[in-house]
Amino acid sequence: MSSTRGRTRSAIRALHVVTSISWTAAVAVFLVIAILGWCTPDTRVHAGIYAALEVTLWVVIVPSAVLSFLTGVLTSVLSRWGLTRHWWVLFKLVLTTGATALLFVHTRVVDAAADAAVGVGHDMEALELQLVIDSAAALGLLALIGGLGYIKPRGITPWSESSRAD
Repeated sequence: MSSTRGRTRSAIRALHVVTSISWTAAVAVFLVIAILGWCTPDTRVHAGIYAALEVTLWVVIVPSAVLSFLTGVLTSVLSRWGLTRHWWVLFKLVLTTGATALLFVHTRVVDAAADAAVGVGHDMEALELQLVIDSAAALGLLALIGGLGYIKPRGITPWSESSRAD
């Protein structure tokens, strides 16, 4: 029984790592494509670039973000780290929740850019720059979240059972 539980925890943790890396890598690809769209003077190419961004967002980034969030919560609850026992886990939870929420706000901008790129004569400049800045900020935030998971800084929250026992 305990070996099955251990394998389940390991599988969930592995899925969390894979989806978190996928999320980060997809945002990096998104950033590169967004930079290409921002730098490309040929407006005929914009429709293809922003269609690619829209597909990348909805097919890879959003599912990876949601799965990363859910598997992260499950991993924390099922492990000795707990969800609110250690500061680094709590910070990851807060940052990931914020990043996921901002992602859903950002979907409107991507959809608007894809729609505007198809139309002739639409001013894309502001949308292009926003996509580059937003995706660069997202990549930095995801790197910070990943770094917290790798480094695991010390510190127990006041809500930890061990801090209450002292």
